[in-house]
Amino acid sequence: MKAEVISIGDELTSGNRLDTNSQWISQRLGEIGIQTAFHSTVGDCLDDNIDVFQNAARRSDIVIATGGLGPTADDLTREVIATAFHAPLELRADALAHIENLFSRRKRPMPERNRVQAMFPVGAHIIDNPHGTAPGIDFVARNEDRSCRIFALPGVPAEMKQMYELSVEPALFRDLGAGKQRWFYHSIKVFGIGESDVEKMLPDLIARDRNPVVGITVSKATITLRIAALCKDQAEFQERIRHTVEQIHTELGLLIFGEGEMDLDEAVAKLLFDQKCRVGVIEVGAGVWIAPALSKHVTDPFCEYGLAAARWLPRLHGGSDEDGSIANCEAELTMLAESMLHDEKLDLCLAVGVYPSKKVIDNSQSLPSSDFQMVLARKDRATRATQITLAAHPEVLYHRLAKTGMNFLRTELLKRD
Repeated sequence: MKAEVISIGDELTSGNRLDTNSQWISQRLGEIGIQTAFHSTVGDCLDDNIDVFQNAARRSDIVIATGGLGPTADDLTREVIATAFHAPLELRADALAHIENLFSRRKRPMPERNRVQAMFPVGAHIIDNPHGTAPGIDFVARNEDRSCRIFALPGVPAEMKQMYELSVEPALFRDLGAGKQRWFYHSIKVFGIGESDVEKMLPDLIARDRNPVVGITVSKATITLRIAALCKDQAEFQERIRHTVEQIHTELGLLIFGEGEMDLDEAVAKLLFDQKCRVGVIEVGAGVWIAPALSKHVTDPFCEYGLAAARWLPRLHGGSDEDGSIANCEAELTMLAESMLHDEKLDLCLAVGVYPSKKVIDNSQSLPSSDFQMVLARKDRATRATQITLAAHPEVLYHRLAKTGMNFLRTELLKRD
């Protein structure tokens, strides 16, 4: 079954309010095995709404709409469904009695305009709204050789969620056979290559018609491979994805740093703890990013392993973040890392070259490719140095540089292991 979620209101299309209803509904549908294929957002225009609902009914089996059920002139959902599917509105006495009763309990007279909330397309069923004056609409739209089940709910999240749980989801189970399977997901985290490189290494896995489905997303320089399959339980899902997971690990190897919700800093902190390592971090330039990321995983202030020392230096003699130069010096970084290694009695010390200042980034229309130096001093073997070239949007640059440093540390720890 394929579903579409429609969100209605000028406040949404204008960007003045964030649509959280669509996300919640899609998640709930996925839990009972229904895939949401489309999200549509439309303003308070009758013709536009008619077009959106007719398109949705043609391409989807289930439509859940939120908004447009109030009593004012810009609440159009009742009229939209009636016009789009040739089902004239009729007054429903039971709905009107419910609305009148709500106003009576609140000791307020019911405005005449609220009568419109008791108007329903012919053939529609009422979805009870226990705490609001806007009942929902349960309607079947028929198009030639197929039909589409439409549920229209209020836009108020608290009312919408309660009505979905009390009425819509039971109807999906009862009438449409939902719940026999559900969508399960598994994430594999990757760092060190680009999105297109991952697809090149896994060309067959990214095909949209395969089962399980594998998608690629990127956030703050981390790549996530998201594996999804429709299964009856977790055991079936694990068996379904087993070969896919094995293939990804075989092709990507050490580029994979974790699974599930794990991020790179957590993966590095776990390695440090497992290997009983004390690490120091020196960050040079305009900011400190690696040390705070690692330190948040040290829950015990007396923890012997993990981040043991951190230092930030505004600049190196080999370059300055103030004048726009982001050159850095391997020899000086090596001296700093080896000095901290011995002074603090560490197992490793990572020194990362100059972070550019925010001023430099803000003054750059497009940041040119820049070379960054990193050095890792180790108690048990020779100091290692590496140089990387990065060019990234200012919003991403700090994350990418910091994660590259942590990944350098991670790969060296894996070699040590």
